[in-house]
Amino acid sequence: MEKDRINDTEKSFLSGKKRMHKLKVLMKYAGISVFEYFPDSDRMVLYNEQLEEEKGIMPFLGQLGQICTIHPEDVQKMREFLLGQTLGTVELKLLKKGHYKRVLLDALQKEEGDRSVIGCIRDITEIRKREELLEDQARRDSMTGLYNHDTGKLLVNEYLREKRMDASSGLLMLDVDHFNNVNDVYGHLFGDEVLIGFSGFLQSFFRKEDILIRTGGDEFVVFLKEISREALEKKVSELVKRVGKLTFSKRDFVMSCSVGVCFLPGGLGDYSYEQLLEHADLALYRAKIAGRNQYAVGEKLIPIDTGNKGETAVKLLMDETMEKREFEIYFQPKISLHNYKIVGAEALVRWRRPDGIVVRPEHFLPFYEKNGKIVELDFYVFEQVAVFLEKTKRSGITPVPVSVNVSALHAEDPQTTRRYLEILEKYKVDPGMLEMELKETDTIRYENIKDLLRSLQEAGFHTALDNFGVGSSFINLIADVPLNDVKLGRGFMEKCEKDYRGIGFLRQMIGMLKSLGFQVLCEGVESARQVEVLKTSGCDHVQGNWFSMPLSAKEFEKMLFLPGEIFCRCRKNEEHSTGGEA
Repeated sequence: MEKDRINDTEKSFLSGKKRMHKLKVLMKYAGISVFEYFPDSDRMVLYNEQLEEEKGIMPFLGQLGQICTIHPEDVQKMREFLLGQTLGTVELKLLKKGHYKRVLLDALQKEEGDRSVIGCIRDITEIRKREELLEDQARRDSMTGLYNHDTGKLLVNEYLREKRMDASSGLLMLDVDHFNNVNDVYGHLFGDEVLIGFSGFLQSFFRKEDILIRTGGDEFVVFLKEISREALEKKVSELVKRVGKLTFSKRDFVMSCSVGVCFLPGGLGDYSYEQLLEHADLALYRAKIAGRNQYAVGEKLIPIDTGNKGETAVKLLMDETMEKREFEIYFQPKISLHNYKIVGAEALVRWRRPDGIVVRPEHFLPFYEKNGKIVELDFYVFEQVAVFLEKTKRSGITPVPVSVNVSALHAEDPQTTRRYLEILEKYKVDPGMLEMELKETDTIRYENIKDLLRSLQEAGFHTALDNFGVGSSFINLIADVPLNDVKLGRGFMEKCEKDYRGIGFLRQMIGMLKSLGFQVLCEGVESARQVEVLKTSGCDHVQGNWFSMPLSAKEFEKMLFLPGEIFCRCRKNEEHSTGGEA
């Protein structure tokens, strides 16, 4: 019996030893340390992995302010925790081997009469690092490591809200020149190499405090804090020069970029990231039109009124804008896929505010549509197009037909066609030089729309359905509508880029439309690949930035005067993308 008791004791001892060993291993790998604080004697005791006293610090609380191992910002938190003034878990930063560690302090609930605080310290440095890494990854573009668009916008707006009123800043919008061509000629892997290399260059070229953003594709935004206009322009000029010296694995590739610059002088407040970006975007457009591989500075910013919250400047100035005729007409060429010649253009409206800011149609047209003033705007655009056609004819330039957008609201007025004809008679323009475009989404009032299109056709106008394919209800009715042309929406191009099914669907749709006697145009064309697919699918005409961005009246007139230029450029693009010879 005695022997059995000894064996039980040994077993119990060994079992306790094993448990202690397990506890030791657990504490080691969990990064846990145990402490006890005695407030009466102001003594801190640290225990080792065997739960034996390892180190005693006395006095502790009185010297806490001088203890360098605790981050100065966390000294007060530690004091309140030990005195029982803070409940729950406390996170602190402790200095160890020249680096701060992140730790959590947890204390057991005191028993009655217990005058000590016992708890554990858990090292969460690696956990916090992983969390911060994941958070940072969510804020950045996965390919380039720059901020993604949402994060960049947030950071810029945050800075603009909190910046000093006298601080000036700048926003750049950058675009890799002919990037679609890079992908088509060298492949997407090399395209990724270019984007990554360009991003690395931007990181080394700009200051750490500047905000670098990849907005998508080959477009980048850089926000520069506290910089003068002179320094900003000098910086951008140097940027354009140095980009041309970047080297890549394909030695014959020479990179260039275009830059739009928006400068925000000191003293101007209440501007947002979106507003600065719009200015920079317009400047970028001018840089591209001027030949790329250069920069352009946007119009001067002026103070803006933010007193009417919930109202846009467009809405407030709508009536005044109509009276002052602050609209400009741009023309985007339509190109034949048979010979790459210009066969027409679409008239697009822009609003140039008195402060020089050019506002895109998506920011003001909805308000005009909502209150019915879109009808008068349509007539205004139509008249400006008639003026342009009459002027080009007088200049000895052979004009091309121009498409103008027509709101569905015109279908409610039986005098619409007559008003259009009166404008043409005023400027001696043939109705056959105008194509009237209605959006597929405007065909809800089917019978009225049908009557309007028939009336326009009978008067000599060409008619077209714009953005075909956005809806689906109109497909069954299209054979019965008085139309000459059908424009496929850019959504078809997006499908083509994704898979072969999209290409197959596109070809079937074009075949169906042509069998009904329509000419087919596809808009939103952005690459040589898309051109190739459309050409082999039987598409007649195309429109998109691959050929030309929207042009001012002067720029378009110049293009008509030298029509061979776009023909040669398109041929060059095609040969470069396919490896063909001239």
